[in-house]
Amino acid sequence: MKPWHRLGRGEGGAGRRARRVGVLTAVVVATTVPAAYASFAASARVSTAVSTDQLAPPSGLSVSKICGQPQSISLRGATSATGAGQLVLATPSGTQAGDVLLAQVTNRGGTIPLSMPSGWNLISRDSSGTAVTSAMFWHVATAGDPTSAPFILNGSSTQMGGGIAAYAGVSAANPVDVFGVAVGTGTTATTPSLTATSPGDMLVHAVAKRQDDLPPPTGTRSLWDVMSGTSTTSAGVSAGDELLTGAGPVPVRTTSSALSSEWLIDTVALRPLPAGQVTWTATPSDWATGYVLERSVGTSVQSTVALSSAVTSAIDGPLAIGSTYTYRLWATYRAWTSTSVAATFTVTSC
Repeated sequence: MKPWHRLGRGEGGAGRRARRVGVLTAVVVATTVPAAYASFAASARVSTAVSTDQLAPPSGLSVSKICGQPQSISLRGATSATGAGQLVLATPSGTQAGDVLLAQVTNRGGTIPLSMPSGWNLISRDSSGTAVTSAMFWHVATAGDPTSAPFILNGSSTQMGGGIAAYAGVSAANPVDVFGVAVGTGTTATTPSLTATSPGDMLVHAVAKRQDDLPPPTGTRSLWDVMSGTSTTSAGVSAGDELLTGAGPVPVRTTSSALSSEWLIDTVALRPLPAGQVTWTATPSDWATGYVLERSVGTSVQSTVALSSAVTSAIDGPLAIGSTYTYRLWATYRAWTSTSVAATFTVTSC
């Protein structure tokens, strides 16, 4: 007799007792269950229930969209370079198709005509007087991308500097939440005042300064910090990022040095991809110890995670806009699993 046999609900008390003893005896023989489990005392309830009743599945599985889930965006890597008349920025190692690349491209002097690589999008290009100019670009990585991106000052050999940061989990359909630029002259540079509309944004502060090397703003993770040129033709470029946990005014950051000269700071807030809020009704088998939640696209399983039996919801992401996901959930107890429940979810833009 199979250990998963379930008693018929119409059997009488004596029949149930006889059947239970018979089933338990078979389990003892097949699996050498300790003698202490041979009674129906409350202390042995879970062990005997597993052998006589099927583990029931959860129910009511549903998925809804969450926009701006904190910790969705992660840094793949960053590179930097300098040049004269041309700035060639290498794609960071580990970049994958669908990642969003953000580039800072600066030059000494004013807004000399600048050529950008195919597939790159200009956010803004600004100058601090005629001393230093900085531009910000974004690009969605593809499988066929070249290994570097050249930015060329048309007909000029002016000093250039900058860097590229690659991020996973950014909304490729609409990556920039807000953007701002601040310019000034002095020993201290201050980031622009901005208000983020999406929680979970990644802020990137890119700094440029004539004839000086300002470090990335305080309170940020350093991405790059390089000097282009020498002596009076030089300029310093640096960048740092920080993750926001909520929408609203973003922190104002500063960076300082001993030299008073023209400076410029670009701040870009990158918008995260949506996540899925998965909810369900608990299994009626109160001796279950957990759940397994699986996410797949078509026949390809993308993730499987074990969860406590005390929870009836989970946040899963980031999720790609336009993709349709299938979620499956089942209850567990030791090596036993229930049948699964499933729900499908198509992700739309935030």
